[in-house]
Amino acid sequence: MDGELHRNERLYAMANQIADNLKHGRTEHETVDEVACHIRRFWSRDMKKSLFAAIGSELLNPIAEKAAESLEQEYRLKTG
Repeated sequence: MDGELHRNERLYAMANQIADNLKHGRTEHETVDEVACHIRRFWSRDMKKSLFAAIGSELLNPIAEKAAESLEQEYRLKTG
């Protein structure tokens, strides 16, 4: 279980770093869209599910949180 916890902590840190790196020169909305796009394209389904588990936990910065919420809603609609 410690391995999974460590993996998830690293995923949350990566999502936060992506958000921090993409926010320069963009509005918040644009940054959320860019972060969601990056995660959609490059993260596996399993990684995304782990990210969704962090929603509401205060482990994600505000931009990463909004991107995760957007993606979770998108994936919920696809799997309906």
